[in-house]
Amino acid sequence: MENLEKAKNFIKGLKQNNYLKLKRSFGVGLYLFNLLKDKLSDAHLELLKKFDAMPLPKKIAILDEIEQALKEDHHVPQISFDSYSKKPLEKFFLRIDELKVLDPKEKKLLKSLGIEDLFSAFWFIPVRYEDRRLNTSIKTAIPGKTIALKVKVVDANYDLTERYPITVRCEDGTGYLSLKYRFKDRSILLRFKKGTQIIVFGKLMEYKQEKYMVHPEIIKEEEAGRVVPFYNIRTKDSQSLSAKTRHRKVRQAMQKLLEYIKYLPEYLPKELLEKHKLPKLPESLYFLHNPTEASDRLYAFDTPAHHRLIYEDLLLFQLSLQIKKRDIKSLNAIKLNYAEESLREFLSVLPFKLTQAQMRVLGEIIKDIKQDKPMNRLLQGDVGSGKTVVAMAVCYMFFKEGYQSAVMVPTEILAYQHYENFKKLLEPLGVRVGLLTSSVSPSQKRSLLRHIREGNIHVVIGTHALIQDRVEFKHLAFAVVDEQHRFGVMQRKLLLEKSKDLFPHFLVMSATPIPRTLALSLYGDLDISIIDQMPHGRKSVITKLFFDSEFEKVIKAVSSELEKGNKAYVIYPLIDPSEKLELKSAVEEHEKWVSLFPNKKVLLLHGRLKDEEKKKVMEEFKNDGDILVSTTVVEVGVDIPKATVMVIESAHRFGLSQLHQLRGRVGRSNLQSYCFLVVPDNIRYDQETLRRLKVLVQTNDGFKIAEEDLKLRGPGELLGESQSGYFGFWVANLQRERDRYFLELCRKDAEEILKKDPELKGYEDLKKVLLYRYSDKIDLSYIA
Repeated sequence: MENLEKAKNFIKGLKQNNYLKLKRSFGVGLYLFNLLKDKLSDAHLELLKKFDAMPLPKKIAILDEIEQALKEDHHVPQISFDSYSKKPLEKFFLRIDELKVLDPKEKKLLKSLGIEDLFSAFWFIPVRYEDRRLNTSIKTAIPGKTIALKVKVVDANYDLTERYPITVRCEDGTGYLSLKYRFKDRSILLRFKKGTQIIVFGKLMEYKQEKYMVHPEIIKEEEAGRVVPFYNIRTKDSQSLSAKTRHRKVRQAMQKLLEYIKYLPEYLPKELLEKHKLPKLPESLYFLHNPTEASDRLYAFDTPAHHRLIYEDLLLFQLSLQIKKRDIKSLNAIKLNYAEESLREFLSVLPFKLTQAQMRVLGEIIKDIKQDKPMNRLLQGDVGSGKTVVAMAVCYMFFKEGYQSAVMVPTEILAYQHYENFKKLLEPLGVRVGLLTSSVSPSQKRSLLRHIREGNIHVVIGTHALIQDRVEFKHLAFAVVDEQHRFGVMQRKLLLEKSKDLFPHFLVMSATPIPRTLALSLYGDLDISIIDQMPHGRKSVITKLFFDSEFEKVIKAVSSELEKGNKAYVIYPLIDPSEKLELKSAVEEHEKWVSLFPNKKVLLLHGRLKDEEKKKVMEEFKNDGDILVSTTVVEVGVDIPKATVMVIESAHRFGLSQLHQLRGRVGRSNLQSYCFLVVPDNIRYDQETLRRLKVLVQTNDGFKIAEEDLKLRGPGELLGESQSGYFGFWVANLQRERDRYFLELCRKDAEEILKKDPELKGYEDLKKVLLYRYSDKIDLSYIA
């Protein structure tokens, strides 16, 4: 207890005088770690270990979190359902349509939210809460907080000359409260008859000792007196209902289903729950749908009940990856016999020399494809490091032994570019390359599909069109997915299923460097290769930061490069102007660049153009264009060696990794290239943003930038937007540092479980949940 009090007082001291002591102290994390190692969860202790190396805003946030965790914990569910006789787990996989407790409208609403069965309904946890428990009185209520008060109407006034035409004065015996509304409709006054008792819910404010609320909600008696959950209700199918009604209807349906939670069995091993101090699943779910307390920890998804769900989410993910990795090693694949000879042949006609890193990676790949077990490898390399030529070399090796390869990319622009590059290098060697995208004409497509089926086309480059049912290969033995974070697990799976007899060797490529520790946890089913060297003669891109008031310097630099016969990109965050965001847009600014350079060819590219138009614009830019004004559609893979300038306007709106990807569009030859980051003048006072952008000015190393991005923004930038879609997460979110800590923890726990029990025979219910969650995304037939 003595250490606990010491820690609380120490944190209190650190916070005084605007964190003065914290700014001046060293070893704070280590000191708190030693005081609290028996009191805090592993996740919090891990944060304290890293505390001293973190920037001040992060330190302040962690101190708040630790302080909250040290308060008496109302967040461990106090209820227990141990006395209820548990039902077989399969009963909870019952489809929503089969649940008699719900009426047809409720079933339709839940299904429109993606809830298919009872189990997924339990896991559809609230995204926020409102504390509608009644505050004691107007007198004791604290301004600045959102609260519920029971009051009596004293009078109601209407005055159109006022900012808020309707003012309702109320009292509760301890003081007065004004309710202010902007409505101009006088009939609203009928709701506020003198003497009426109402419950108001809103943010309490105070001015010149008058307490008031602006547009408070009038809530019903049954909705007051509790912490109210709010769910993610975004759905296309229930547009006819207002958001307020949808929230209420979803809550009502969920409350009916909560009765079943009591009978849900716990299926995580008891030793893991005890080891990580986690509450049981039924109690955790019940608490999150029906919390008894409101606090910062509940609002921040940081209660033990949340931890329990996040831990399970990530443990299932890790188990599925590790089982998949093991399963793949048990499958059969084509074994190449002459890979080294084919590589020597390929290198002899290559017009440039590969780097040591490229050769090392090719060695790792050859080792894999000379075995009759499928390769399953992630190739990471910075923008412009030469991943594509590595894939090309491997395609050639398979061609030489009579097999086909498929390369899937996220955009038509990139598919067309790869097609051109593959054709240029491989066709002289006898390799026939095909391009399959959605914009290929029907007659071309028919011919292409026939040639793929008959094995006349050796390498097929394509977009999602590659995984359509009609695409059949004669001998597919090698599959490549480029920019893999843009594709879901299901799309990867469908591509691999295109091989008829044996499992294809598989290479996924990513120009978004993910720090190795995170990559091991996220892509645990893949072996990892890294190209950590740039091609010979390639110069580093010089990056500079400019404010809007210095724009003349940018124009001068662009002009100088154009005079040398080089080309420039100009990137904007938006297609059209937006009053709300006050950002520059490509369409509007295109006119500006045309007027600045009347004698140059200035082109416009953005995501709303059809694929055919995009391709045409890129071809024009490559051939005789000077400036390309664009949105981020050029972010991935576009390769124009004569482009030496990249101007990024409103650069503060992009993440570091995205800026680095954009910068990678220049510096793709031996010419010196430049990247100019342009930001509004008021950014000079935003130290955090300047610090972030200066990382790009100081380094061209994508891995260092990824590490920094991870510290500053979390991995959302690195991994693409929809983690739930891509990784199958229901509750976990890797933007949160705590969840990334759990991810690493779960990797180790999953390894131990599978080492002890490879087929999960002793974990029957856990195995059922694993198959339920992941069997459609990953082939888990080994344990099924």
